[in-house]
This record gives sequence, C-alpha cells and structure tokens, in this order.
Amino acid sequence: MTSASISLTLSELPAHMSDTGRPWPIATRPFLKEAFGSWLGRIAARYQTSVDLIWESGTGLAMPELTKAGWILFPPVPSPTLSRLSRLARLNDGILDMIQTPHEWVFDQKYLVYCFRCLVLNDAHVTASRWKREWLDPSADYCRVHHSLLETVPQSILARAPNFDAALRAISRYRCPPLRLSKTLC
Repeated sequence: MTSASISLTLSELPAHMSDTGRPWPIATRPFLKEAFGSWLGRIAARYQTSVDLIWESGTGLAMPELTKAGWILFPPVPSPTLSRLSRLARLNDGILDMIQTPHEWVFDQKYLVYCFRCLVLNDAHVTASRWKREWLDPSADYCRVHHSLLETVPQSILARAPNFDAALRAISRYRCPPLRLSKTLC
C-alpha cells in the first residue's frame, strides 16, 4: 500500500462505514495497553485509508486539533463520541475510555519514545503491531518487558503517516535508512 493508494474519499469507503449508525463491517479490537490513536490507526490501515477519514466517517465530526505528532497522540475524546465509536466497533462501553491518552500527556514533543520489539512483537496478538499507551507518558524512558531504554522517533515521522501501517513503515525506514554505496566502492 502506498500513500497514493490511501486517497479514498468518504464515498469510496465500504458502504457501512459512511453510515455512522451501523457497525463497521470489520472492527479491529483495541488491545488493553494500546493507545487510542494506535487503535484508530489500525482501523484506518485495515480499510486502507487515513485516520482522518475513519474519524470523520465514524463520528460525523471534524478531526480534533492534534499535536505535531498527529493521530498517535490523540487527545481525550468526549463520552458521547466514545459511545458512538464503541457502537461502530461493537465494543462494550468503557473499553475505549481505558485506552485514552490523559490530557496532561497531549502536548508537542520533539520525539516520541517506544520499544521496537514491543511494537512489532505484540504479546497479545503476534500479527498485530500496536503503539502502547504508556509510551505516550512524557516520563517514559524504559521498557519493563525488555529491560532496556526506549528508542526515540521524531514526531514528524508519525505525523506524516495516514494510518498505522504507514507509520510502521516510516519508523522502520527511520531506524534503518537505505544503504547507499559510495561511488568509490562501485
């Protein structure tokens, strides 16, 4: 999937998705320790579209004002909107409230921290990467699972990604830039 393929409009989404009263055909469940923005990003990736479009089609509202990190650092969402998203995703009330980012954590930061091994090897579901809510805590610096310092990624890397799959690719490119052979080696 390229950024060019993520140009769906509201009318091109699956028929159920633009009707804010009907559940989504495929509803990705949030993980217990996942960040709210990560969950939205995974839904957008599932439908090969952007978080903005998933939000607007699911809530009928414009995207809230985001930090420079974009949708991964999603601000707290009002209860009526959470209830609407819960119905669309067929979730019990309260589940989405548990994964919201606390208001105190939502501010511009030059870098966000994360554990790459936890990011790509989700212990709850091996094939589904997710961004842990605890990594958004401004005081986070250590992975309790792997007993190591957290890595950093510039917020701009995440802000440019339209969904979670694109964010993962961008993080991987940032961690391992392409090898460029010098002309003297050729």
